[in-house]
Amino acid sequence: MDFPIRGCTVSELLRRAAAQWPSQEAVVSPVRGVRWSFSELDRRTDVLAAGLARHGIGRGDRVVLWSVNCPDWIALQYALARLGAVLVTANTALKRDELAYILGKSRARALVFARGTPTNDFAATVARLERESLPHLRLLIGMDGASACDSIALDAIAVSAADDDRRTVLDVETRLSRDDVINMQYTSGTTGFPKGVMLTHRNLVQNAAAIAPILDFRPGDRLCLCVPLFHCFGCVIGTLVAHETGTALVLVDGFDAAVVLDTIERERATALYGVPTMFIAELAAQRERPRDLSSLRVGVMAGAPCPEQVMRDAEAKLHIPGLVIAYGLTEASPGVTLSSPSDSVEVRATTVGKALPGIDVRIADPDTGIEVERGAPGELWTRGEHVMAGYDDEPEATRRAITPDGWLKTGDMATMDEHGFVRIVGRYKELIIRGGENVAPAEVEDVLRAHPAVLDVAAFGVPSAFFGEEVAVAVRVKPGSSTDATELRTFCRARVAEHKVPARVLFVEHFPLTGSGKVQRFVLREWAARSPA
Repeated sequence: MDFPIRGCTVSELLRRAAAQWPSQEAVVSPVRGVRWSFSELDRRTDVLAAGLARHGIGRGDRVVLWSVNCPDWIALQYALARLGAVLVTANTALKRDELAYILGKSRARALVFARGTPTNDFAATVARLERESLPHLRLLIGMDGASACDSIALDAIAVSAADDDRRTVLDVETRLSRDDVINMQYTSGTTGFPKGVMLTHRNLVQNAAAIAPILDFRPGDRLCLCVPLFHCFGCVIGTLVAHETGTALVLVDGFDAAVVLDTIERERATALYGVPTMFIAELAAQRERPRDLSSLRVGVMAGAPCPEQVMRDAEAKLHIPGLVIAYGLTEASPGVTLSSPSDSVEVRATTVGKALPGIDVRIADPDTGIEVERGAPGELWTRGEHVMAGYDDEPEATRRAITPDGWLKTGDMATMDEHGFVRIVGRYKELIIRGGENVAPAEVEDVLRAHPAVLDVAAFGVPSAFFGEEVAVAVRVKPGSSTDATELRTFCRARVAEHKVPARVLFVEHFPLTGSGKVQRFVLREWAARSPA
């Protein structure tokens, strides 16, 4: 299907919105008392961009942003794009070693960090970084009152800007290319350790432009955004789709089902996003104390396999008549397929819709690359302007992921019917998806192998009614040593984000292996199903 090219950068997208809807609300944070119009957001973006330029941040520099959802997250997203710098997003659940990995791997010049979450003190973590191992890191910037070591406050950065800095930003902005990389997200998209997915202005703006008309957002709509901005779901399908259409972003700092429902009722939100676990929690909170959610018109469920009953319940009991399901991955900016509010309930509950406009999708034999017959399972491949520029500094991984003629191999098993509707039916890759968060088995295995009692370990996914999948590990203990599940979980919890901590621990004497010596994780899943939880 032909689709017009959206010929602008991320910075220009905001410029156009500010010109078209100057006085309409663009960003709302009820907990902070912030209500920025599009013109106010554009001015805040200019000030931050100029201040960052004053402190040496320029085109191509990598800046890690570690924060909950807040207004300045949005302003920084645009400000860095306006400078041609690269926004590197950081999961709010990261621990010190994980943060250091991203800072080092991305060669980040600056880290912008907030105070943290109730369970994760960002400032304390930043203070414990081994700076000598991060030679590229020159600037620490605290936001929302956060400070650590020799950090500078974000507001101080903003007020430091002078007229020549503003002229510098305008000059850079006029020379930006739509093919400049301006967003990098670390994801365990296949196997192994997280890789930096490089996304361009073209990737992000075009993907937003393809999604917006299907969701039928309109100027004055209000999107309750409780999915994290550090994922593409938040900063592309959230920020850019909303601002492509004159829709206000109503931010929820961190997910709390009751807070989300209260915000929808109070702010009269017309749209809601979430992963299945969020909708399950919201359904429970609505049963406990019903709210008036009649303002909702459309919603998107994505980020993990979406159970049919959860989708049907959310549509009916949360009063979202236009609830749709999206499929995507970070390497695809992220949207690949999307159902439409005009599709039947049956289609919206059982498929992930059709390929987005301007995007090619094929179901291929993963070994030969030949397209399979309609209705037959195969690997979902996609091609178009949404496909990433590649993995940062990992050319071999990029070549494995993208074919010479531009097809991105997703690793997901799917079928496509005669009408073009896609169903996700499994995975070829070993990735574990827990509540919308990707976990590569190697990340968990590497941590547990450092435990003094562990001889070897294999991680795999097991079904979960709430999270969709949870992390499980099979552990071989060293002769003469002893440990238990609680001790191993505690060991993990001190070193990795909570979503990577094993929910199930199986102690085994040996691993089931293939003829080539690889662990048969599907057999481990069978063992786990037969073992007491």
